Amino acid sequence: MSDAGNRLRRVCAAPGALRRILCLLAGTALAAPAVRAGGFDFAALLTLVRSQDIGSVEELLAALPAPQRTRYALMFESRSLQGATPENPRVILFGPDARLILTFNGSPAQRGFRVVETMEFDDGEKEFRLRELVFPDPAAGAAQVQVSEVNPPHCARCHGAPPRPVWDSFPLWPGAYGERYGARLSTRERTGLATFLARQPTHARYRQLLAVQRFADPGTFRPGARKQYAAVAQEPPNAELGIALASLQSQSIARELARQPAFASYQYALLGVADASCGGLAEFYPRSLWSEARAALERFARDTAAANAREAQLKSARAADGGLPRTARAASSDDALVRLRFVAESALGVDTRGWTLALEKGTYDFTLPPPAAQPLREGLLAEVAARDASVQDLSRYSTSSDGDHYCSYLKRRSRAALGASKEELSALGSEVAEAPSTAPGGPTAAPRAPATSPGPAGRPAALQLCINCHETGVAPPLPFSDPAELARQLRLRPAAHGTLLDEIRFRLSAAAGTQHMPLGLNLSQADRETLERYFSALATAEN
Repeated sequence: MSDAGNRLRRVCAAPGALRRILCLLAGTALAAPAVRAGGFDFAALLTLVRSQDIGSVEELLAALPAPQRTRYALMFESRSLQGATPENPRVILFGPDARLILTFNGSPAQRGFRVVETMEFDDGEKEFRLRELVFPDPAAGAAQVQVSEVNPPHCARCHGAPPRPVWDSFPLWPGAYGERYGARLSTRERTGLATFLARQPTHARYRQLLAVQRFADPGTFRPGARKQYAAVAQEPPNAELGIALASLQSQSIARELARQPAFASYQYALLGVADASCGGLAEFYPRSLWSEARAALERFARDTAAANAREAQLKSARAADGGLPRTARAASSDDALVRLRFVAESALGVDTRGWTLALEKGTYDFTLPPPAAQPLREGLLAEVAARDASVQDLSRYSTSSDGDHYCSYLKRRSRAALGASKEELSALGSEVAEAPSTAPGGPTAAPRAPATSPGPAGRPAALQLCINCHETGVAPPLPFSDPAELARQLRLRPAAHGTLLDEIRFRLSAAAGTQHMPLGLNLSQADRETLERYFSALATAEN
């Protein structure tokens, strides 16, 4: 037993009413630091368990902060390691933002009765962490709570490795109360939910749930016309959880992409096709690369459509097993993120089969309740903006009346990074409207960006990257293709860190951080040193 637990036990040994008051105050004091420390995460949960010497699921639920017990979904059927029935549902506590999820059920006869499963989102690494708290069996005598390793192997069988949330996709969540979005509860749901609500106030575990009246209100699942007209309708619990998980999963996906070696070259294309208003993939690829990729993208789209048709049928069958109408709905091309996934798989080598929340693996339905926006664009924007701050500003102020500077910037930077010719980049402004739109589709094999070809004798190959940006309007004009004029400006042109040569040396160094040159790309140390020697030699050459 912990020292905190001993102190609490000694205080609670006081007699009568004094004991109750002191025990309450002591428990509150011991638990408070865990709850205040930057939100309620798994570390705070573990501190709570140990500081209050919690030895049962019931004690843990009573000690949880109110926000963690206010938002939850109820599963009356479950394929997880925890059983569920209509009268004893599996509860998924997802708190304010689903960054820490706890689950439990309600009957000793159910599998996983003494286990609280947890899923935590690590904001630093943008990864999900699965754990179990296994509470002792009172009949077996005193024992401590067992905390599992992170991501136990038996959890990976459903959640994969690295783990992902599994929560089905809009508009159907078979087995969860309110399983059809925007529809009245089925007879089976109404009967089971009524039984649960009647038992909830006196149930050892369920009585700790807050805001239970929400499940008793039919308008929770099918809001009336008055609420919809007044725009005060709240999303039902299943949709709330889906939206929150999709947001976190998108951050995880974006970070996974950003970790790939080829991300620097393809980041603008990924961000561009994640934004439905920026056009098709052809507008982000150089002509030569697009000509190789087009047929592969079409095959990829067909494969995606077939996989999602299978998912719709399987999901419909699961719903029909529970008494719901058998209605299949496959995700549309936009809902399947075809072009973005194509770039991820073909260019970055990232497997996208585990990206969705769907129970069926190898499917690609990312549909969210309207009017929720696809969150993957925001996740990618954060990753790209960490390397190129201009993107964030352009995105923030982009309007249809400004000439679409944000999308145009992404297209020019993408083509430059992928080796487009100087002529192609110069003409991009007029070509954007004429670029062929991509057929929804996708590939199996991946085209690679052409390598920068060596320049004229004495010029580093990486110099072409500077020319592609600074002589095409993407970046401030600098005469990188004119050695004589460049030499003059290197010596005489003032800049933030001295002369232009000083500025370039700074931009090539690690000290430049996100301002490093070329913007958004990571040159090798050898390329940086070669460029610096070239510029230094030009600046010191005889006039």
